[in-house]
Amino acid sequence: MCGIAGIILNPDQELPDLTARLRAMAAAMRHRGPDDEGIYLAANGRSGLANRRLAIRDLSPAGHMPMGSDDETVWITYNGEIYNADELRTELETAGYHFRSHSDTEVILRGYEAWGTAVVPRLRGMFAFAIYDRRSGDEEARLLPARDHLGIKPLYYAQTAVAFIFASELKAMLASGLVSREVDPAGLVGYLQLGSVPNPRTIYRAVQGLPPASLIQLPLASKRRPQPETYWELPQDEDASITPAAAQEQIAALLAEAVRIRLVSDVPLGAFLSGGLDSSAVVALMRRATNGPIRTCSMIFAEAAYSEAPYARAMAAAVGAEHYERVVTAADLQSELPHILAAMDQPSVDGVNTYFVSQTARQAGLTVALSGLGGDELFGGYPNTFGEAPKLLQGLRAAQAIPGAAGLASWGIRQFHRHNGWLRIADALQQPASLANAYLARRGLFAPSEVQALVNAEIWQEASEAFDPIQHVATRAGAQSEIRNPKSEIPNPKSQIPIPKSPMAWISRAELRTYTHHQLLRDTDVMSMAHSLEVRVPLLDVRLVAAALRLPVAIKQRPAPGLNGPKPLLTAVLGAQLPPIIRQRRDKQGFTFPFAVWLQGALANELLHAAPGLLQPGAVAKLRADFAHGRIHWSRLWAVMVLTAVA
Repeated sequence: MCGIAGIILNPDQELPDLTARLRAMAAAMRHRGPDDEGIYLAANGRSGLANRRLAIRDLSPAGHMPMGSDDETVWITYNGEIYNADELRTELETAGYHFRSHSDTEVILRGYEAWGTAVVPRLRGMFAFAIYDRRSGDEEARLLPARDHLGIKPLYYAQTAVAFIFASELKAMLASGLVSREVDPAGLVGYLQLGSVPNPRTIYRAVQGLPPASLIQLPLASKRRPQPETYWELPQDEDASITPAAAQEQIAALLAEAVRIRLVSDVPLGAFLSGGLDSSAVVALMRRATNGPIRTCSMIFAEAAYSEAPYARAMAAAVGAEHYERVVTAADLQSELPHILAAMDQPSVDGVNTYFVSQTARQAGLTVALSGLGGDELFGGYPNTFGEAPKLLQGLRAAQAIPGAAGLASWGIRQFHRHNGWLRIADALQQPASLANAYLARRGLFAPSEVQALVNAEIWQEASEAFDPIQHVATRAGAQSEIRNPKSEIPNPKSQIPIPKSPMAWISRAELRTYTHHQLLRDTDVMSMAHSLEVRVPLLDVRLVAAALRLPVAIKQRPAPGLNGPKPLLTAVLGAQLPPIIRQRRDKQGFTFPFAVWLQGALANELLHAAPGLLQPGAVAKLRADFAHGRIHWSRLWAVMVLTAVA
């Protein structure tokens, strides 16, 4: 893993201290790459690239970045891992290209020389990079920023009056001195509604996130604003011809391959092991792929109700892993909180768990760790979205089918139910009955009416005109029938939106492009890189994702013989590779800290205050009281605490 950055001056601008600004951007990301720093400045002094390197493959100086072509007309700064690099290298060598290193960076560079932008969709892995190409001369120079298929690695950019700027983290963008810290109202409101800032927006008005599976072709002599281009989409079609037996065989092969190719490393490698099905599956497949030692890391708590230690220990013992446990307490959180908030980069209600397990992995001597992230999204592991959202949709449609019933139900909920979950349903009754609406009522953080009370009127007005969370989710799920006009008024029953053919498939895509992308992957990246740890996510391998999304829902939900737990297809595929305590487990606990207990203490009192100009002090005080009386989930209070510290 690495940190990348760059500044490309606009045609009519000058910036004499370009190198100093690039070094400042690199310094802001030192944690992402403690092994090496590199700066490339174009001969005309108008463009520059920066890199902080965490050496994983080819630890020699030959892997230094930014890396240039033989004639130094093409340069790349890169962050990520390409798992089919050896395959592409062989193809390029056969075509006559020669390599100076064993790094995957050079594979991308040579691939671009050979195939141009067509190299991007051929890359299998996680990546964010920018290529500076002046082969046709300085007047025709181009920049190519690109991001991986699932958005595992981050890439932010801004087009200012002075320059086009990009980086792996927002803190590096700010370090350039060319980007304003002005908060984006839509990013702020999106955060409060979703629990994370929805890409391509960020918490700062001036900065955007490059979407997953996107690239930008930017002629440097042009004054036009950059427009991302999509090179890959999540599959929408279903393979209705596949049999259950063939589906199991296909998924089993892809899972095994996805883990195997992610074990290539020139530095110590291990895995996160929570004790859940997904991380256990990854560890089981690691043992199948190697006879060598396996190191696993997990978190445990004094609060027994939150601890999955017995499951993690059983899985570690089953594969003969060297298992590391970290007991985390409220005092640990309070001690580490300044570092956690500094690492966040953008406000998020998640990520603390990854911070501590990454810290533990680094202390255990690891530089690379595999994670089970992605299994829930592909195989239906979240009960509140996969199970409850379709049921809620039916309820919304039934209420809206009776004149006046939806409004009466909404009024009644507001009068007699003060819990946040009920308030989201009350708001959902006032919107078109769509799966996106039902999904947000189950997955969302604050109800829209609560957000309106939290922020000032100007922020709410601007955000409402710029960002519609229902349309945002529907668009990313890819179901055109779910996309509505954000300016539409409250509908009558005739305006109900058709239910997608497969709600489970729709929710999988919605999860991957919203919650997984905006929150889980972003938090995993910044929290692991805060400890200079590379995290690999084999369950989000692009080929595995494509195959899993094409499977009929009936096959994914088909119970495994003798088993009745969550994600039956995944359990059936792994079979005897999992110990009985994992294979027969029926509950899904999730990788969750005891925040509900910890926030009752001094932690909330120490940090909670109203962000000047952003949140209404009275609404924040009400949140504190509601939490104290058990009316809201801890995540609402934590969300405001984080916002006041990070924004």
